[in-house]
Amino acid sequence: MRLRAALAVLALAAPGCGSPSDPTDLTPVVEPILIDSVTVRVAESLPVQVFAHVNGIVGDGCSTLLPVEQSREGNRVAIAILRQRPKSAICTQIAKLFNEDIRLQGAFPPGHYTLRVNETLRTFDVN
Repeated sequence: MRLRAALAVLALAAPGCGSPSDPTDLTPVVEPILIDSVTVRVAESLPVQVFAHVNGIVGDGCSTLLPVEQSREGNRVAIAILRQRPKSAICTQIAKLFNEDIRLQGAFPPGHYTLRVNETLRTFDVN
C-alpha cells in the first residue's frame, strides 16, 4: 500500500503529469521560441519577393504559438516568433515544432539586407 501511495506521489510530481505546483500562479509568460535555422530565399519575380524559411521549437504541451510579428526599418527586417505558456504549469514534454515559410513584407530594391528572427541573424542580397 505504501508503494502504491509513493508511486502516485511520484507520478504527480513527474514532468507532464498532474497539476501545477502552485495552481494560483498560471500567469501567462510570453517569450521567443527557440530558432534552429533560418534560410532566406529571394524569388525571381517582379516585384521581388523574399521568403524566410524558419525551423524552431515552440515548446512543450502547454505552449501556444502567438501570431508572427514583422517589422522593418530600412534594410533591416525583424521577425518575432513568440510563444505563451502558463508560468507554473506542469506540461507534457513533447516538443511542438515550428517549420514555416514567411514572406517578408514590403519592396526589396537591389541592396544588402539584414534579417533578424528572434536572436538569429541572416544577411542577404537582392540584385
